[in-house]
Amino acid sequence: MASETSSVPHSRGLSRRGVLGLSACAAATAISVAGPFTGMAQAAHGGPVHDARGRRLPVGRIGIQLYSIRTDPAPFAEKLPKLAQLGFKEIEFAGYGTVTSDADILAIRKILDDNGLTAVGSHVGFNTLWGDLTRQLDIAEMLGMRYIGTADAPTGSRYAPDWRIAADRYNAVGGAAKARGLKFYQHNHDGEYNFLLDAGPVDANGRPTRSSGQRGLEYFFTLTDPELVWFEMDIYWAYQAQVRFTSYVDEGGATRRDVLDPIKTIGRQQERFPLFHVKDGYLNAEGTSLAMTNFGIPNGYIPFERFFGSLRSIDRHHYIWENDNAGNTPPEEGGVWGGTESSYDNMRALRF
Repeated sequence: MASETSSVPHSRGLSRRGVLGLSACAAATAISVAGPFTGMAQAAHGGPVHDARGRRLPVGRIGIQLYSIRTDPAPFAEKLPKLAQLGFKEIEFAGYGTVTSDADILAIRKILDDNGLTAVGSHVGFNTLWGDLTRQLDIAEMLGMRYIGTADAPTGSRYAPDWRIAADRYNAVGGAAKARGLKFYQHNHDGEYNFLLDAGPVDANGRPTRSSGQRGLEYFFTLTDPELVWFEMDIYWAYQAQVRFTSYVDEGGATRRDVLDPIKTIGRQQERFPLFHVKDGYLNAEGTSLAMTNFGIPNGYIPFERFFGSLRSIDRHHYIWENDNAGNTPPEEGGVWGGTESSYDNMRALRF
């Protein structure tokens, strides 16, 4: 999701997933070739599932961030049933439209319930959470959410003291959420994985000008209480950081190379990442940046099979599709809804 602007307040080549196909037809064909699912191991909530082709994402935990379909002006009463028909089971909100009253929120909840959908979380600007926390938690409760989050960076700063200030505020919001039976999470973009300036000579303002090699968000993991602050790794943005932030200048002035590995980032603390944003992309010709796409493209940069295969408990996470640019899907590919459908189908068909 494109972040709301705010400060803290108060292996290239055709991948196996590319072979799965880029349309509902291709996904359906892949499943029919394997035959009916046999030897299923499926929890009551929809996963994990094993079949002749391997593990797959738990069907009951494949969701969508509504920011992806913001270019369609239709109301929730039209959009949510359509998403359910496509197969999505979980919804992550990006605002609630123009609704303001409890009655409006409860009307959205009824649409969810009537269509077998679950509100898994919501992106709320941190300034809004900080200044209107009780109301935001009320809304989350009325919609039946287990999680409430923000897509804002904890801070736009590269200096460690600012991350410590942010951690205190995030812990405070997380504590209030926990008291209401909710879990508060932060959704990353690539900038949070830039290297801190925390070493070496200081500038005219007394601030460090070089780095120890510590990355901002990884430092933040150590500052926040694991019982109060959780994380939604946006897999695309983490791999964007892998491409963009590859070296730093150490205290002695030497350039050091350090390439982020998102799989190692979640490593032994997978339980702190209950949600993932599943979005795809390819490397540009210069090798300097990723371009976001719908899910399931050939020659994609992100090793989804290896990433998901590294999860110890595949059924303990939620897999939320997002494409900030889904509205740019060409008409011949069905526009925003064609991109949404093909992305769901390709997530459903993925095996690892």
